[in-house]
Amino acid sequence: MLLDGKEGRVLLPNGAALTVEARGAAELRVSDGAIELCSRDAAAAEGDHTIALVVRHPIDEAVHVWVPHLTPGPENVIGDWVFRSPAIIVADREIALAFVADVDDVRAARAAGSLAWLDYDHPRGAITLAAGAYRHEGHVFFVREPAAAPRGEVRLRLHVVASTEPEDLENPYGMAARWCWARWGRPAHARAVAPPLSRHMERVVRWAFSAEGWAESVWQPVEIGSISAGAPVFIVDVGRHPSVPVAQRTWREPRSIWNQAWFSTQRCANGLLRYARQTGSRDLEARARQMTEIALAAPQADGLFPAVLVAGDGDAWRWSSSDRRPPSATERACHVVDAAFTCRMLLEWHALTGDERARAYVLRFAERLLALQRPSGAFPGWVEPDGSIPAELAEGPESAVSAALLLELGDGDERWRDAALRALPFLEGVTHDGRWEDFETYYSCARWGEDHIGRRVARNGVYKQNTLSIAWCAEAFLRAWRATRDPSHLRLARRCVDELSLYQAVWDPPFLPAPALGGFGVMNADSEWNDARQSLFAQLYLELGEETGDRELVERGVAALRASFSMLYAPENAAIARAYERRFPFFGEESHGFMMENQGHDPSEPVGTFTIFTWGNGSALASVATARDRFPDVALE
Repeated sequence: MLLDGKEGRVLLPNGAALTVEARGAAELRVSDGAIELCSRDAAAAEGDHTIALVVRHPIDEAVHVWVPHLTPGPENVIGDWVFRSPAIIVADREIALAFVADVDDVRAARAAGSLAWLDYDHPRGAITLAAGAYRHEGHVFFVREPAAAPRGEVRLRLHVVASTEPEDLENPYGMAARWCWARWGRPAHARAVAPPLSRHMERVVRWAFSAEGWAESVWQPVEIGSISAGAPVFIVDVGRHPSVPVAQRTWREPRSIWNQAWFSTQRCANGLLRYARQTGSRDLEARARQMTEIALAAPQADGLFPAVLVAGDGDAWRWSSSDRRPPSATERACHVVDAAFTCRMLLEWHALTGDERARAYVLRFAERLLALQRPSGAFPGWVEPDGSIPAELAEGPESAVSAALLLELGDGDERWRDAALRALPFLEGVTHDGRWEDFETYYSCARWGEDHIGRRVARNGVYKQNTLSIAWCAEAFLRAWRATRDPSHLRLARRCVDELSLYQAVWDPPFLPAPALGGFGVMNADSEWNDARQSLFAQLYLELGEETGDRELVERGVAALRASFSMLYAPENAAIARAYERRFPFFGEESHGFMMENQGHDPSEPVGTFTIFTWGNGSALASVATARDRFPDVALE
């Protein structure tokens, strides 16, 4: 890197230049090929001690833009609280640029009492890296605050990765993700001690299904006609701890069992069956079969079906749909992505067991999918019983799950393949624009932006986006590649996974109680680390690594699998175990296997109060059991 200190310019490979300036009591240097912001006589200054590096890029018509977190207003910043792979990416048809904050420096700055933050003002083409202070606001943004004087010198490096190579212009996400993994992720992965996955899985089983654990609350028997079924309840919290007298135990919310794109009982049933066969457990196999009866019992109406079984009075249960839906959708609306995801899991069950009921159930849904496909190739978001379709997210990347399902049917009926391939141009457009808008983007806990559906956040030049959509599109393109051997589909799958990788942690920050390496965040407007989705994404990385022979993808997949148990309450996870015990001093051996779904979601509390089996310990167990079957040559432990 050539930094002209007098002119404040950094020359780029295409002949253009960045302009750079320091603000506050700071100076600029070049260190390790990066622009380094260094504090200068900070103790002598008065007032706000924030120091900042401001870089302006010359790109006027960006084709690709990516930020780790939204900063919709000038008061907002990207706090180091969400520096998982802290890159800001801007690219046009001539040059791809990635501006990467150095996480080693971020760690050192925190030790000196200074918080690092980034910002990107797209209309001005300005990237800011600062050492100062900020606060959390809402769910979840970060707001700049005046900074106190640090304890000693603070240094922050901003690495500028630039390329004019055609593959990087097309996919600058891969350029940035590879750089971050090579610098921090791979060395940390090599140093990390592999967790005892087998022991962790034993603890999950004991916690969920044994009288020595929490089985009395977790396992819910369900009578469906003449069929005896059952499944782990959707959510249990510490109000169900075995030490609480039965009459005093409380439910966080009404008992329910879900088969939804998030909380998939059938995904866990498939994994539990694999684990039962691996360990020779007849009890666990019987439980997996009872869990599958729940999915098969959901009543179909012209192929569509509900996702949630809710407990009523006594032993009564009723069917409903997920409440993660737009205001215009009713409780009776079928969320198509939930149904498609469940059908994919039932196809896997059919492959594992030969249960023809599962395949017949899926085929009825697939027939309805063909009728629902829109002229664009997309499949609708929600469908009401009368066939009407709510306007919100009527066409979006959730369509990828339906496309993947149709490609997986594989029974020689060309209708499935043709419909799936008609969806791909639509999904390619979503991918090009980075329009990763799905139900979680707007209808989960981080609801900001409901008025921005289909529109970019102007100050950042990107959409509010969620990681589920990215992974789903990657899966659809990967299955299209297998069906057609068209290399463009494989390139698109890789492009999606590369963007997804920017949500994967490449380091272990000092402010979290559990190791974060390999874990995933959720979206660009929330603050979780090590979210349970990492167990889902791990399979995708291992699959794509197998197809491409790329070592990095396998490493990332293994790291994600290992991170899937990072929040498990167990003596082997000493740091997080201490955090649980500080908050819940009554925890003991009976609670080994309890697992909160993520960390970092609430900065005031390092661990939460509940476990969701299908989005936490159960999904982690299922993912490892599946990986052992599908990738026996990959070293997981």
